[in-house]
Amino acid sequence: MATTVTFRWFLAGLVGAATIGAIAGAPPCASASTAMSPFLQDAKAELEKKLAAIDKKDANALFQVAQWAEQNALKTDSKRLLRDVIKINPDHAEARGLLGYEKFGEKWLTKREIDRERAKAEESSMAEKGLKKWKDSWVPQADYEKLEKGLVKYEGNGEVKWVSPEQKERLEKGMTLVDGVWLAKENLEHHRAGEFDVGGKWLKEDEANKVHGDFTNPWVLESQYCALTTTCTYAFAKKVLTNADGAIKRTYEIMGLPEPVAADYEKVGLIMVKDNADYSQLGNQPTDTTDADMSTIWSSFILTDANTSRFAGVTIYEVLQPGNDTGNDDFSLGHCRFAVAAATIRNMTFVEPPSPWFSFGVASYMERYWAPGYSAKKIKPLAKWTLDTLMKEGGTTDLKTYFDPFKATRQTLLQGGAIIGFLIEGQKSKKVEDQWNKVLESFKKPKDKGLLKDFLKLETVLGKDGGKDFDAYVASIQS
Repeated sequence: MATTVTFRWFLAGLVGAATIGAIAGAPPCASASTAMSPFLQDAKAELEKKLAAIDKKDANALFQVAQWAEQNALKTDSKRLLRDVIKINPDHAEARGLLGYEKFGEKWLTKREIDRERAKAEESSMAEKGLKKWKDSWVPQADYEKLEKGLVKYEGNGEVKWVSPEQKERLEKGMTLVDGVWLAKENLEHHRAGEFDVGGKWLKEDEANKVHGDFTNPWVLESQYCALTTTCTYAFAKKVLTNADGAIKRTYEIMGLPEPVAADYEKVGLIMVKDNADYSQLGNQPTDTTDADMSTIWSSFILTDANTSRFAGVTIYEVLQPGNDTGNDDFSLGHCRFAVAAATIRNMTFVEPPSPWFSFGVASYMERYWAPGYSAKKIKPLAKWTLDTLMKEGGTTDLKTYFDPFKATRQTLLQGGAIIGFLIEGQKSKKVEDQWNKVLESFKKPKDKGLLKDFLKLETVLGKDGGKDFDAYVASIQS
């Protein structure tokens, strides 16, 4: 049988082939470990006589026999009898002591249990003082939350703030962020000359682009709100950072939230590659089904950082028309806005997260219906082209059936962006307007329940009272 083979294989590393043979049916060999010595046989017999001679409900008498068993090498029997003693008399101190118990308050506990109780008591006492244990130290609750995120405290220039270890090193060295690159004062002249530090060598931009065009050694750049990893050119990467920052700020604005303070903001990760093989390799990593699907149905998806549990957007530079660099740049910048907006919302902490359609809708709006510095007139051709594409994908879905169940498809993603545009820009009925405002109020209370309920009501109101107004909004873009 397969189970027998498996069992034998498992035991082989533990007890050796000889024992395996015995298990398989080979004649067992006598050993000292399986045969009881005459001394133990006599002790066993004497133990039975002693037990027969006492009242087994008498804890003290039973304890005396247990002691005799311990003294005569019958340790297992002794432990068993001691456990019987404390069943009869739970407060038999000597029996408890031999079994490893100590009196702790009104309870008999093992040393491990006592240590655990003391730790709980200490934790409760410290919690009353607003402290929580971080490694071997007690720290304020607010500090604990920062430390859990991998942040460290930096004190300088008369201020105290929490930063990443990397940021602390930069601050201590007096580095500044210039065009996406962190530079020490003595290296600013190199940057002005168009040179970049690549592996300890200062290279011109074209040379640096060649090196960083390989995903094993990409550009790693930063802006106020975004941490970018890319194999695209440095010139294009700077545009990505501008669009990413704009998309992050616009996401907060749409949700009715104040613009984040750059100095305190944990930057959103964004990965943008130009090679299909690199994108496919990254697309194989998501464990979430929807994220995995997004890597194939769209040109952007979300990847989870296993170390920090933070979410990063992933996208690709897409060439729609060879030779049309401006058009390809603009289209790919839309991808970056989608990816970073989706990651921004996923990284927000809510007791009840927003409905999935909303996160995808905001991301789609960022990609197809908005761009930093673009007026409504300038963005309209892109929005119109998007809606034309939506019509080719089957057209808009009735709002009564769009939200539940929601599944991310090209059709629902394109329509999702239009729904967000309608909510923030379109003419809405009072019922829709009021419920949308309730959702915005719930965003401001991330630790409270109620967001899910408000979204469900919004979806219902949109289905009942928003259909005609939404269709009119779409028609206004298409005209």
